[in-house]
Amino acid sequence: MTTQDITSRNLEAAILDQKVAGTFRDKRYAFVTVLADDGWQLGVAVEDEPGYSPITGKTFQDRAAAREWADGLNQHIGLTTHAAQNIVISTMRGPVRGK
Repeated sequence: MTTQDITSRNLEAAILDQKVAGTFRDKRYAFVTVLADDGWQLGVAVEDEPGYSPITGKTFQDRAAAREWADGLNQHIGLTTHAAQNIVISTMRGPVRGK
């Protein structure tokens, strides 16, 4: 299955993309799926920063639906799956020297 840019077919996703872009401008980030108390949600992982920032207000019944959004939003901002994974991995490394 090929991931499609979800913002071209879902206004809620397009608005979410714009909010995140404004919040994390000038940073390299990826959308991620996270399990919350009330279901699956999205979060934002910022390259070389520990952890992630949760996105509240949108809950998914299962991981597949959340993953479709995360993958589609990442595709919209020009990230391949591999690039998004590398950003997430960078959040687990701890502080990066020289940054």
